[in-house]
Amino acid sequence: MDKRLLEQVQQAMQAQQDTIIRQEKMLDGQQRYMEQQLRKKDQDIAELTASLNKLAETKTKELERLPTLFKELQTSMTEQTNVFNGWVAYQKEHVTTQSTLISELLALGNVQMQLVAQLKTYQSTITPPDYLKSDTTQLESDTVKLEDGLSELVNAQIKIEQSQAKITGSQTAIQEEVKKLNTLLSKLES
Repeated sequence: MDKRLLEQVQQAMQAQQDTIIRQEKMLDGQQRYMEQQLRKKDQDIAELTASLNKLAETKTKELERLPTLFKELQTSMTEQTNVFNGWVAYQKEHVTTQSTLISELLALGNVQMQLVAQLKTYQSTITPPDYLKSDTTQLESDTVKLEDGLSELVNAQIKIEQSQAKITGSQTAIQEEVKKLNTLLSKLES
């Protein structure tokens, strides 16, 4: 074989070997890069999984706590409704007492007016002394004041009954809200 040809073959083989070495280095670099990317991806996935787990745990705790919050709200609403019902019952009793008192006062006023009328009739049949005239005048004046007072009481009674009607309307609205809350709580528990 020719020496020159042999050198060319050797050079070609050396070049081919250098190319193979360079390709191996490139492959090693690519493999290291891929391994690094895979490690980074695994780390990102682990961090994302930890974040999702933490978020799920937080949401689970919130959902577990939600029925308790609704029960507390329901208990509070029930207590407020009971207090309100007690207050309404007291107001009704108070209004009834006021009505009875006014009726009694009206009856008393009527009796006093009848008494005054009878006294006037009796007085007209006799000549009364001066002190009796004075007492009768005072009684008439007291009767007028009593009638005025009774009128004020009747007006106050009307206002109390109007307030009572408004309170009853508010109580009905609160009871409807409690029913809705109970329905919502039942759906949540089921």
